[in-house]
Amino acid sequence: MADHIAAGHDTVLSLAERTGTDPDLLGRVLRFLACRGVFAEPRPGTYALTPLSLTLLEGHPSGLREWLDASGAGARMDAAVGDLLGALRSGEPSYPRLHGRPFYEDLALHSRGPAFDGLRHTHAESYVADLLAAYPWERVRRVVDVGGGTGVLVEALMRTHATLRTVLVDLPGAVATATARIAAAGFGNRYTPVTGSFFDPLPAGADVYTLVNVVHNWNDERASALLRRCADAGRRDSTFVIVERLADDADPRAITAMDLRMFLFLGGKERTAAQIREVASAAGMAHQSTIKTPSGLHLLVFRKKRFAARGHGRRMVT
Repeated sequence: MADHIAAGHDTVLSLAERTGTDPDLLGRVLRFLACRGVFAEPRPGTYALTPLSLTLLEGHPSGLREWLDASGAGARMDAAVGDLLGALRSGEPSYPRLHGRPFYEDLALHSRGPAFDGLRHTHAESYVADLLAAYPWERVRRVVDVGGGTGVLVEALMRTHATLRTVLVDLPGAVATATARIAAAGFGNRYTPVTGSFFDPLPAGADVYTLVNVVHNWNDERASALLRRCADAGRRDSTFVIVERLADDADPRAITAMDLRMFLFLGGKERTAAQIREVASAAGMAHQSTIKTPSGLHLLVFRKKRFAARGHGRRMVT
């Protein structure tokens, strides 16, 4: 609707024609939205964009239109949010109960995986510059990005550091998208795609293993199991960088909403810094430093416990 108005189709009749909807009911919906600041009504029956509806335009950096697409992955997730009462009573995530299979498996089956990967891609682009600036990547030769999606981070790392090599581990759709993009960018000779679950054994011997917005998808047991896979794959001097928003440092309105979503979709949770250190410790990791970025994400840096005392990386204040 926002795109149609931006193109000059700003009356109820023209909007109804463009969208194939009932003019009377559409007018009532638009009045409802105008009262709430989504659109403006400068003249009766004529509508205009507001700062809020500008975010709904195709191509807006927020990707909000795609998240709200009634036929997309966002709508399937919204159904799980609507089953909060069922989750409260069962103590189990809603998504697999409503849709009959786990979150990522369901998205792939219903051809929504590519759409969800696109949303992840847009989100990653919003913070990747902060990740590049926050860590001494110039000291790193090889990075394994665990659950790296469409490869925004690994591509940025290779673009910025001419000798750095990367490995991306994710599900087939995301890996295929990442591989095509990275090959087109000319970095294919320094990039290795790995398709599969990151609960399986991971590529061994990297300097750094990154997990960006991955740990919060899982409950404590599964999160520790995932981190144990990283620890098993790493060398004695490997570093493990967990990137998350912290529940003890974020906007309470945003972090509590995301906390509920993570549970309803996957059984996961948002965590405080202490809680992340706890699940990492159960996986045999010792905390080295925490780096806060301007976007609000934190890089929590770990090493294997038995070698942590010998570490020589810079330490940041938590």
